Amino acid sequence: MLKNAYSVKSVSSDAVISCVLGACAILFMVSAVAASYRYDGNGPAIVGLLGIGSLILSVTGMIFSVAAWKSQDGGFLMKRIAMILNVIPLAVAFVLYVIGWII
Repeated sequence: MLKNAYSVKSVSSDAVISCVLGACAILFMVSAVAASYRYDGNGPAIVGLLGIGSLILSVTGMIFSVAAWKSQDGGFLMKRIAMILNVIPLAVAFVLYVIGWII
């Protein structure tokens, strides 16, 4: 009988850390975009700090996500979620950069 890879009880601690960092990065990115929209693009320095903080958290989360994929611990679903949560802020930042460059 084959064992389901998604029903493993142990989860990589690197994947959990990566998920938390990815969720924080998404929260920071949404806050930065909302604040920038509220201030009509002329917000205080904290708005830029939120965006930069989001990118730093996302890159750090990607590092932990790669470490989680290399570990032998289970939890393939958590590893995939961690990777997706850290790719979203990077993709949003890239799209916003391209839109700002074009306009």
